Amino acid sequence: MIEIKEATFQDLPDLRAVAISSYADTFAEFNTPANMQAFFNEAYSATAFEREFKEPNSQTYLAWDLNKLVGFVRLRECDEVKTMLGPNTVELQRLYVLSSAQGKRVGKRLMETALSWALEKKYEWIWLGVWERNFKAQKFYEKWGFEKFSEHNFWMGDDPQIDWLLKKKVL
Repeated sequence: MIEIKEATFQDLPDLRAVAISSYADTFAEFNTPANMQAFFNEAYSATAFEREFKEPNSQTYLAWDLNKLVGFVRLRECDEVKTMLGPNTVELQRLYVLSSAQGKRVGKRLMETALSWALEKKYEWIWLGVWERNFKAQKFYEKWGFEKFSEHNFWMGDDPQIDWLLKKKVL
């Protein structure tokens, strides 16, 4: 049985481990080990996760299967798309599920939680970035009503990659 809970500061080591594991499972075959390590060192350091946890107007929810953390979703306010969508937006920055937990509706539960939180906070739009070659994730987001509205570069080490920006109306 999957249980969704708000993240606490004490959850950060487990949260970081899930982030690294699920990211590596999804993207390692498409990137060099050096670029993956550079990304983890910059974006997934313990310090980076602590800083993100303390970021104002952000929220992280964890998916637990019994006593094991199997996924999470992180939302935050971010100025990147305000010129395109207006000032009342929230970014779905990460929605990660361990490969061993995929197919158990963990992603569905996390997305429901994210959309409920965005509605409760009265955001007009929720948006996210997804790699142009991550077809599985694109299909998932499309099922939830997200649609492409732009794109930007995402740096994987020294490799510029294209992320599609997807949006969904909340209010």
